[in-house]
Amino acid sequence: MKPLVTVHVLIKNEDRWIWYTLMSVLDYVDKILIYDTGSTDRTIDIIKSIDSPQIILESHPISTRQDLVKLRRDQLERTTTPWFMLLDGDEIWPQANLFKLLTAASAAPQDTMAFFTRTRNCVGDVHHYLPESKGHYQIKGITGHLNIRLIRKVPNLKITGQYPLEAYTLNGQSLQSIEDRIEFVDTWYLHTTHLPRSTQPQSETNVIDRLQKRKFWRPSLKIPKSELPEIFWQSRPAIVSSPITNRWTELIRSLWSS
Repeated sequence: MKPLVTVHVLIKNEDRWIWYTLMSVLDYVDKILIYDTGSTDRTIDIIKSIDSPQIILESHPISTRQDLVKLRRDQLERTTTPWFMLLDGDEIWPQANLFKLLTAASAAPQDTMAFFTRTRNCVGDVHHYLPESKGHYQIKGITGHLNIRLIRKVPNLKITGQYPLEAYTLNGQSLQSIEDRIEFVDTWYLHTTHLPRSTQPQSETNVIDRLQKRKFWRPSLKIPKSELPEIFWQSRPAIVSSPITNRWTELIRSLWSS
């Protein structure tokens, strides 16, 4: 039995990936709470093309980094399911990997607070990703490209700090520091944060920290086609662009939007 999960999404100008992101988790969760913070590309139209009562889309324009944290707090307060999942507009889950994460939550002891996983951070295109040795996050003695992505909703859970260094805390301690209450699930999701995320170059420039994250030429590993998220091969609305490009295409896009 899958756990009851609300997905928290904050977005701005994500029209290249948002359809794949949402569709990759839609069949596995109970509700997707999306706050759009001021998109000017086709992000909103793409989300509205997904006909699902599970999706709640709201407009919440922001002007500061602290505003983003306030929105996270609001999403937390509105969550009524036992678990919530953090999902950015550039994160796409293979089905088996998400199932593995949710299965772990279903079997977790009551005192387990959160789960973290690996990420495959794409560079150049969706076919290549940074080696794990290039990741420097440390959680529970594990080093690499890591993120907490599934959290239990409990009393006294709070969000402190300022984006991008905000933290979920319990009784004043960050979740990653409460090592006996967090668990590692050795799986991964595809993270396209280093690729262009909007089809409109001008829309990339007005998102906090967006262009600083762009990476193109880096030592990388090849992702076998069989391991790419299944949603990449499913039929999509005409408004949604294809994810299957190559490094030269992405280089041109990157230079165009710089």
